[in-house]
Amino acid sequence: MRTTSPGATTVRSTRRQLRRAATLIAAMVVAAGVAGAVPSSAGASVTAPTTGATVSSSTTSTTSAGSSTSTTTATRSADQNGNATATAGAHPGALPRGGTQVDGAGSSFAAPAIEDFTSTVLQPPYSLNVNYSSTNSGDGRYEFTNQTTDFAATDIAYGLGNTDTAAPNFPFIYIPITAGGIAFMYNIPGLTAPLQLTSYTACAILTGGITNWDDPTLKASGANAGVTLPNLAIRPVTESDSAGTNYVLEEWCIDTQPAIWTAFANQENHQPGGPADGVAIDTNSPNSNWPGLPNGLDQQSTSGVAGNIATTPGAIGAVQVKYATDLGFGPSSPPHGVASVLNTTGKFTQPTPVDVASALAYATQLANGTHQLNFAGIGPNVYNPSTYSYMLVKTTGSDPAKGAVLSGFVNYALTLGQAASPSFGYASLGLSLEQYGINAVLADVPGAQEVTAAEAKGYACGDLTPGEVAAGQTTPTCGVTNPTPPPPGANGGHATVAASTSAAGGSGATGSGATGSSGSGSGGSGSGGASSVDPGVSLSGTPLAFTGGNPLPLVLFGALLFVGAWFARRRLSRNRPSGGVE
Repeated sequence: MRTTSPGATTVRSTRRQLRRAATLIAAMVVAAGVAGAVPSSAGASVTAPTTGATVSSSTTSTTSAGSSTSTTTATRSADQNGNATATAGAHPGALPRGGTQVDGAGSSFAAPAIEDFTSTVLQPPYSLNVNYSSTNSGDGRYEFTNQTTDFAATDIAYGLGNTDTAAPNFPFIYIPITAGGIAFMYNIPGLTAPLQLTSYTACAILTGGITNWDDPTLKASGANAGVTLPNLAIRPVTESDSAGTNYVLEEWCIDTQPAIWTAFANQENHQPGGPADGVAIDTNSPNSNWPGLPNGLDQQSTSGVAGNIATTPGAIGAVQVKYATDLGFGPSSPPHGVASVLNTTGKFTQPTPVDVASALAYATQLANGTHQLNFAGIGPNVYNPSTYSYMLVKTTGSDPAKGAVLSGFVNYALTLGQAASPSFGYASLGLSLEQYGINAVLADVPGAQEVTAAEAKGYACGDLTPGEVAAGQTTPTCGVTNPTPPPPGANGGHATVAASTSAAGGSGATGSGATGSSGSGSGGSGSGGASSVDPGVSLSGTPLAFTGGNPLPLVLFGALLFVGAWFARRRLSRNRPSGGVE
């Protein structure tokens, strides 16, 4: 037996450890590079909520103006599309809901409805503790992705616009929760009749193209006939946060008045210092940011926009109807009102529940549960711009106790809550979307519970259809619904949506992770951003091959390091000391 000195043994051990470490490091680097090249829809890094927008509109609603459909036909075992429907009774194995709190945040456009729903379910017989913070859609998506909230509300989907928060890396679904019209609230002292706008004048005002209320353009297309408009500067009030309503407004202007939007985008992008808020504006693609105008005011919330309008003569801005009516603004008060907008049939309409429902009858629900808006719907009662808002809800792996609370909240919101929605300025979603949302939660959210007997009676009786709207019908035919896609599945929020083209034409652009669609609230999930979209066109997205930087250099470096380690090991093996224990 041959022996070596302790020093030689130590050297050998050290060399062996170095060889193993070098090989391990090289393998890790190669693995990291390869992993970076694997397609991933959920592994993107989280980005701060910028002006990333989102789009998508909703489909049908079911109430007549000022009325609610509080009683309906009995629930069915299957709807006309073959989807199972929720029925009254307790879900087997459902967990007690009392004592568990769930928190949400997001859309201020949907806030009046959601806050009413949360207030109602806090009381018996529900006794559900659901908290909601009204911020904006971009913040809601950001908080949901980072799991600092249990749910969120958004007017648009992930991945729409030039910048957006990355989609979550956990399974989730979109649940339609409200349907509303974007109202143009104004303050024009001395006006003797409600203001009438066209898409041209509305978009021109909000982009700085019309700056005084006595501009003759405001009399075009039969608008404001017999009304004296004052010599008063227009003060557009914009919302600079990441609002989904901004996205829908931009989409509407691009779709109906592309020349106005193109001129505005070019002016903003090429002015000294660039765009007012630092975000480039695309000539044919909406975003969630709306730059402040030199002659206007800028706010960070919908309530701030409404407050500025109420106190500023000459002001106008876009809000959800209840923000206006809470301040005494409406069609019965011409100097402080909500504008009527000319539709494609040549009628001036208000954002009433029936007119919003009529507009959204033309929207198409997409595979991920959101919608593609259609601003060209015909009918005397159509009001645009109208859109939907959505709840973002966790599915697989989520807490069953919280799932039971969220399910109870959704069950109320999509039945009795929808019946009450016209009282605070929203249209009812309609039977097909009510059942779609409840069935999706029941199928995919751990701890979900079935609707109660009282809730089952609160379903709408049907949907307004495009044919009914075109004929001027204002209430749905019971039992008649619009088509809906198959149930979204537990990971439906990440569903990819095929591109489609509206009458406006244009091709959809890809979004990172999944696709979006035109319209507020619609669209698919995106991993960190999305490219441009033509209004009225669904955004088609193809998952990128990786998230982050190009992995190829890392792969090559790892391979070289691996080869180098192999040669070093061979050399060390040849030069090892001759002694040792054998």
